[in-house]
This record gives sequence, structure tokens and C-alpha cells, in this order.
Amino acid sequence: MVFGYLKGFFLAWIGALVGACILYWLSRSVARDFFVEHMRDKYDFDLNNVDDRHIFWILFICRIFPVVPTVIINIGAGIGGVSNTIFISSSALGKLPWAIIYVALGDYFMKSHDVTGTLTIIGAILLVSFICMRLLRQRLPLRRR
Repeated sequence: MVFGYLKGFFLAWIGALVGACILYWLSRSVARDFFVEHMRDKYDFDLNNVDDRHIFWILFICRIFPVVPTVIINIGAGIGGVSNTIFISSSALGKLPWAIIYVALGDYFMKSHDVTGTLTIIGAILLVSFICMRLLRQRLPLRRR
């Protein structure tokens, strides 16, 4: 491993967190006012009155189980007016397991000489991800056209 386990973990975790925060703050400063007015005028929904009680857990769960792309989570949190404290804390905790997984898988793939085993692990990860996303999408109350 290039950086070692601990340094590699911190680099992966801090890099993901900094990237998420930059997109969050950009969307918050650039697009928030436009979307707040648009939602209020068109849908009679005020984004300034969003309840903060459950937002931490929603963001945390979205980070742990990546059903929603992280770019959408970051932009949605910025536009939705999620506080800096809630966004940073939920993102920091939610990205911990993935940073550990990235470092562990990276180390395994770098040291492994077994191409079949490596491809089997990648295939299993993709299959489990596909099945979980499919099941979650079926259970979510989405409008279908």
C-alpha cells in the first residue's frame, strides 16, 4: 500500500468529506435562493421551514447505504438549507465505513495475484449493490409514469 492503512484511511475519508463540503457550500451559496423561491411559488412549499430533527439521520443513512448518488445528497442538502453542523457531522460519520472499505479493498487488490478471486469479489459487490438498489426502489413510494 502506498500510504499505509491509517494514512490511506484518513486521506480517503478527508478527501471524500472535503469534496462533499465544497459541493454543499457551492450549491448553498449559488442555487439556494433560486430553488427556495421556485419551490415556494410553484409548489407552495417553503424550504426554510424544513424540520431539522430527522435530517441528520436521513443524511447519515443515505451516506451509509448509497442508494442516492452522493452528488445529489450534497446538492440537495445545500439547496434544502441543512445546517453546516448537521451536514458535516452526518457526512463525516456516514463516510467512515466507506473509507475503511476503500482502503481494505485497495490493499487486497494491490496484493492479490488471484485474478479469479478479485473478479469474483468485484462481481459480488456489483451484484449485491444492484439487488439492494432494485429492492429499495421497489419499496419507495415513487410516482411511475
